[in-house]
Amino acid sequence: MANTAPDIEFTHDRVIQPDGSVTFGCPKVADDWPWLALHPHHPIALQNLQYWASVEAGRERGTFDGTKWTALTWTKWSCGSADVGNPVRGTSENVNEDGKLQSKLTFYDANDALVSTMFSMGVEFRNRDFEAWRATAKQESEPEADPSSFSFAAPEAVGSAGVGPSFLSPLQDGEAPHALGLMTLGNAFPPAHPFMSGSGDHVNATHLAEAVHQFVHLLEGGGDLRITGGEMRFTRYVELGRVFTVELVERSATSVSAKIVQGGRDCTHVTLQFEPA
Repeated sequence: MANTAPDIEFTHDRVIQPDGSVTFGCPKVADDWPWLALHPHHPIALQNLQYWASVEAGRERGTFDGTKWTALTWTKWSCGSADVGNPVRGTSENVNEDGKLQSKLTFYDANDALVSTMFSMGVEFRNRDFEAWRATAKQESEPEADPSSFSFAAPEAVGSAGVGPSFLSPLQDGEAPHALGLMTLGNAFPPAHPFMSGSGDHVNATHLAEAVHQFVHLLEGGGDLRITGGEMRFTRYVELGRVFTVELVERSATSVSAKIVQGGRDCTHVTLQFEPA
């Protein structure tokens, strides 16, 4: 997404340290950041946290060009203990893992307990006419769906009761367990969903993480779960307003791997680790 100068900023008191890392503070209340009302390990909270902290740390370093369109291509995270509070401070650093430069974010609560650690990689569209390319991609994608004719599972079945709408159909069988999904500007953004936003150009990382989060709840019978870690890999954009499919790839007692398919093409692979809440 394009990241022009924001009207508000999430982090504060950013300081570039001698080693090049950036330390920062985080808001303690949810006045401007409704998703802080969620458990800090909820995928919606985690992905929002990653976006704002990484963008603002990049701006602080002077290495982030907000006029260019960017895309997250990979992210992996692990969570602290279940009883941690919201992050009040964090550190952003660039690390070399397996020969690849990655961004690393680490967050701590008011008691200095570890909230989460997040790694990510992305790409910046420097030379491509992004808007024209995206307009063509949308025209060539699946036809737009009518939300009024889509059969959504109950929010209780997908673990979103009290959080936001269900985006998925009831669980379906076949060669592999799967669910259909539909996200639109009407159901995946405020006011219908109070905790999610995005570029409005496509289904963003926060949306995709929540789609698989809901899929895990379908597989687990709707029980209360806490996400303890995860990994996402993005290969194609998922379009808003078009039906997609969440398909099971692998499952264990504490993790689910799934892929999101749209128009017959694999778009996103997600693995979530979890435990009973």
